Amino acid sequence: MKRQHPLTLFFAALAAALVGQGSIAEAATGFRPLTMSIKPIESFGSSDIDERFGALAFRGGLELSSPDPQFGSLSGLDFASDGTLFAVSDTGLWFAAQPEEEDGRLIGLRDARIAPILNHGGVPLSGKRWGDAEALRIVPARDGDAAFVAFERVNDLRWFTGHEFALVRSRPVELPATLRIGAGNGGFEAVAVGRDAGPLDGALILIAEHFLNEDGNHRAWIVGGAREGGFSIARDGSYNVTDAASLPNGDLLILERAVGLPRGISMRIRRIGESDILAGGTVQGETLVEADLRYQIDNMEGMAVRTNEVGETVVALISDDNNNPFQRTVLLYFALVE
Repeated sequence: MKRQHPLTLFFAALAAALVGQGSIAEAATGFRPLTMSIKPIESFGSSDIDERFGALAFRGGLELSSPDPQFGSLSGLDFASDGTLFAVSDTGLWFAAQPEEEDGRLIGLRDARIAPILNHGGVPLSGKRWGDAEALRIVPARDGDAAFVAFERVNDLRWFTGHEFALVRSRPVELPATLRIGAGNGGFEAVAVGRDAGPLDGALILIAEHFLNEDGNHRAWIVGGAREGGFSIARDGSYNVTDAASLPNGDLLILERAVGLPRGISMRIRRIGESDILAGGTVQGETLVEADLRYQIDNMEGMAVRTNEVGETVVALISDDNNNPFQRTVLLYFALVE
């Protein structure tokens, strides 16, 4: 018997759940316009001449701010099928905007908007415990796109489907019992989706921020597919995982952050081969780039991968300013240079 794709099972379950009850919350207002101030970031390092950083080439950046007190704390990032940029905040909000690009370089954003994330009853999430959205991954669905959102403090994965995520009630993704790791500020921080045609067979990959195994490595899980089960990511130094995303060839990128003296905040991106991700295994990966506050970074928490108009594989990063006036929200574009 042919084994069904794990996302196919999710869609089928969702369709059955929606029969007879509708997916639009009557009381929801959806997205509202957001006034933004946008400052271009012309260079990632100290010189606008040096655009190459390890395996990545800088393709522009923006420093984002808004007088709206709800803007900020963006922790998860991805692109919809139509190119719209979406983010989720750890205060329970959606952010959306249309990137403006020129010759593959990020030069601006337009039509910025914001909305509350709805719970299963169509009511906006309330409080840090329930609204701590840390990761976002968008995949094509039958009617529009589907968005998977991971919530850290309750270690929950929920999803939204349709043309307007902000008007859709959340639906739970059933997870294996081994993933019920307990609530706390160190749970699900990253969600990725494996390549359909690869050995992961379109499975979900979940990674905890700081939930270590007996060897001191990061715990991670493959949900669905032939390789389903737990694996680990070698922890190096004081870095913790803040996001993950799959490349077109199936390899996994891991975004990490470290905080401490003498460098303050640092970020790193590692690349893990698709074939190396196995239940029961431990992966190390290759470091593509590492940067501290000498570069244009802040508390980097969100990552997304897309192909731009000139055919480059773009890695987009966003920072979480923690609603702190001394931190920044920066959106950065890099091209993966093989």
